[in-house]
Amino acid sequence: MNPTPLKENYTPGHTANALSFMASRDLESHGFFLVPLLQPGFDVLDAGCGPATISADIADAVFPGKVTALDISTSELDQGRRLVEGREIVNLELVAGSAYKMPFPDRSFNVVFSLDLIEHLSEPLKALREFHRVTRPGGFVALSTPDWDSIEISPLPMALGRAINAYRDLEERNGGNSRAGFHLSEWLIEAGFAPLSNGEWTQDYEEPKQVAEYLGLQLETAGLFHHATALRDWARDPAARFRQSWKYATGVRASTNKRRKRVME
Repeated sequence: MNPTPLKENYTPGHTANALSFMASRDLESHGFFLVPLLQPGFDVLDAGCGPATISADIADAVFPGKVTALDISTSELDQGRRLVEGREIVNLELVAGSAYKMPFPDRSFNVVFSLDLIEHLSEPLKALREFHRVTRPGGFVALSTPDWDSIEISPLPMALGRAINAYRDLEERNGGNSRAGFHLSEWLIEAGFAPLSNGEWTQDYEEPKQVAEYLGLQLETAGLFHHATALRDWARDPAARFRQSWKYATGVRASTNKRRKRVME
């Protein structure tokens, strides 16, 4: 792995393939660890919302509370707006912005949620401290991102192993961290949150061609055509199987309502 990023760049890109890949996610499948933290009336931020499919489900869960969905990509926000209009969701607002400097006042949200964002950031702690800033005292944070050290792929020919490592190297060069999932809990503590829970879960892709094409297009864009070919060749094998490991962590921002010390005159 190359530990020195050349720049920060969102590795998946904002292609139609990437949008379709992200849009298949919902609250039940990718945000189940968030559900226990939600209550009707809560104000929630979905940071790095993508096409806002999970944001829309959160809006249903916290109504009449409000959900704010933040993303830096206008194309993904446009798809999210079409979703909002189609489902007639009245308590979801989509906002363009960076996780490093969000356009919200301090203590704006009861819950801050982020899925599959932290691994793409060159300064994850800077973003998490921003999450802390906008979380209300007693409020929660919930994060999840893939753990590339624990993926299960079969069969695993040498060419495919090299292709997966090439993708991880590409993510590192773009400023990300393919091991971010391993660090979520410690980063939350460093950002000022008290830990609540952490764990892992597995996403088993029923159609390996879907994930092969998703990763292959990113490698192709970087000029790594032979690695993209290795992924597509592997996906044609009827025995092909891809199981993605994810890590999640939740935390709470400590309440500031502490009893003041009595002043003795």
